[in-house]
Amino acid sequence: MKVETLGHLVTWSGAVHRELAERLSTAAERTEDGPSKWFIEYAAKHEAKMAEEIAGLERSIDAKGRDTWLYDWLDHPPQPPERITGDTTGDLSFNAISRAVFEVHNQIMSMFKQLLPRADIPEAKELIENVIGLEEGHTRQMAQQMNRIRDM
Repeated sequence: MKVETLGHLVTWSGAVHRELAERLSTAAERTEDGPSKWFIEYAAKHEAKMAEEIAGLERSIDAKGRDTWLYDWLDHPPQPPERITGDTTGDLSFNAISRAVFEVHNQIMSMFKQLLPRADIPEAKELIENVIGLEEGHTRQMAQQMNRIRDM
C-alpha cells in the first residue's frame, strides 16, 4: 500500500487493525491459558471493531483532509501492516500479547501525533485528531480490560 495522502494513511491504519485482528484470532485458537486466551479473543474483537470504525471515519471525512499530500510530512513511509503487527502469534503469554497489541497502537498514535503540528488546513487537523481520539479511546478500553483479566 502506497501512502501518499492523509486518506491513504487512514486506510493504512485500518489495514493494520484488520491484520492484527486476524493474527490475534489465529493466536486465540492456539492458546490454552485462560487469561491469555480471554485477552487475545477480546483484543481480536476490539481490533476488528477498530478497523470498522476507521472504515466509517474514511467514509465520512472531508475531501480536503483526505486528499492532503504527505510527502513533506513523513520522515519515512509507514511499514506494511503485516510488518507492523509482527509475529503476534509467537509467544502467546498474556504479557507478550498485550505488549504487542499496545506497541501497534502506540506506533499508529505516534505517527498521527507527529503529523498534527504539520496540518495546515482545518480539515486535515480534524481528521488527524479524530484518528488519534479513536486510537486513544480504544487503547484505554483495552488497558482497562487487560487489567480486569489480569486481576482474575
